[in-house]
Amino acid sequence: DEYHDDMPEADYQTWQIELMDELYRVIKPTGSIFYNHKIRRWNNKLHHPWDFLRECKAELYQQITWDRHNSSNVRKEYLLPTTELVFWFRKDKPQVFKDQAIHKTEVWSIPSERNRNGHPAPFPIDLASNAILLTTKEGDTVLDPFSGSFTTGVACINTNRNFIGIEMSKTYCEYGQERLTRAQEEWKSKNVSSVEPSTGTSEVEQ
Repeated sequence: DEYHDDMPEADYQTWQIELMDELYRVIKPTGSIFYNHKIRRWNNKLHHPWDFLRECKAELYQQITWDRHNSSNVRKEYLLPTTELVFWFRKDKPQVFKDQAIHKTEVWSIPSERNRNGHPAPFPIDLASNAILLTTKEGDTVLDPFSGSFTTGVACINTNRNFIGIEMSKTYCEYGQERLTRAQEEWKSKNVSSVEPSTGTSEVEQ
């Protein structure tokens, strides 16, 4: 409601490199960054995200393919794209808990979600949950700089992690707060004797 996705490609790439470098700065040495991106087309030219991601300070740890099962792209001149890329970046040596993960291969087969409260491209909760379970333990803090409909926050509550969300849309923030409140209530009803997860404290290094 406050942003139009019409930034020139060169400006967009510069912005994304700056973003990645800031994420690299704030994560712990054992932390990970999961960066989801599809291959973009701008002025009828194809732009692969690795063309600019290679310039960021974080080191690529592994490339994951997200099999969405479908696509909103209906352009007849191209094959229907049904996958997106998830780049797993590291700082030093990331902590990895593969046994916790739902999807244990480099292809995550997770159906995409439809429009949620006006958000055009909400993440399926299993996508966020798998990244969280793969690289964090209970009580760790997860940062989402583009919170959107706050799916990552809900996934953190469900898995007993702390959550920091950043979102410029007032509409999405209001909706996200409602989602987080509902998720906390549902979590407490299932874990009456457990410690309630926090959404306000941070273990992220400054």
